[in-house]
Amino acid sequence: ADLIDFVRAAERSADAKLDLGQAAALAKSFAASWRAAIAAANADVLRLFANFVNGVEVLKQVLTQLLLYYTRFQEIVRKNGGDDVPFAGDLVPTATILDEIKKYSRIF
Repeated sequence: ADLIDFVRAAERSADAKLDLGQAAALAKSFAASWRAAIAAANADVLRLFANFVNGVEVLKQVLTQLLLYYTRFQEIVRKNGGDDVPFAGDLVPTATILDEIKKYSRIF
């Protein structure tokens, strides 16, 4: 939720200066927890949806939104310092996230 709030606020005030401290904290937090969050979402969907087809569709939508918001976060960071920001190494490549998402897609 913090990442989503950050992205929405940054997009609303495009001229505002980026809070690099907050962006760094979000990047580090995301890097540390994104795989576990995807696994937890998958487990929740399997547990909560009796209709397997509906559950798979919900999971796809959730993972798509995760990727879209994180991509938007990366774009905001790049516009405000690019690869020169001190936490650039903490940014997870979108290709890595896509590979993880594909692993869950193959389960179905």
